Amino acid sequence: MIVEVERQERYWYPDDGGEVWVAGFQIVDAEGRYLGRRELPDGLKVTHVAGAVHRPDALASELADPGEHLVLRPEPDNPHDPSAIAVDLADGTPLGYVPREHTHEVVGWSALVLRERRRSPRDPRDGLTMLLAREPIELRIR
Repeated sequence: MIVEVERQERYWYPDDGGEVWVAGFQIVDAEGRYLGRRELPDGLKVTHVAGAVHRPDALASELADPGEHLVLRPEPDNPHDPSAIAVDLADGTPLGYVPREHTHEVVGWSALVLRERRRSPRDPRDGLTMLLAREPIELRIR
């Protein structure tokens, strides 16, 4: 699946307060208009990588750069949640998890890093936003 994107770097002000630097890609339509999460075509989801903040070495890897592919790995033997889906870097390094509210619908989907989050452009990454897709994903940068 080809997904149209534009490069983006900006400060973001979450509803719970604070200031966050985000950099990476924004999904756009054929005319170049930004698409919000609720406007995405069927078979695409945008969400954070749960627990990534606890994996600073994985977050620092070049394999966690925006545009890099991720591996989704079901964990049926996970003692806390048998429906858990782990998110790994392409080399198998654990990064985090698909948020619980999405696991029932994304088994077998593809994933890639859409955006990184930092306190400022000079600080280390403290989170990632991923794009999940029912089919293999290819980004087309506008």
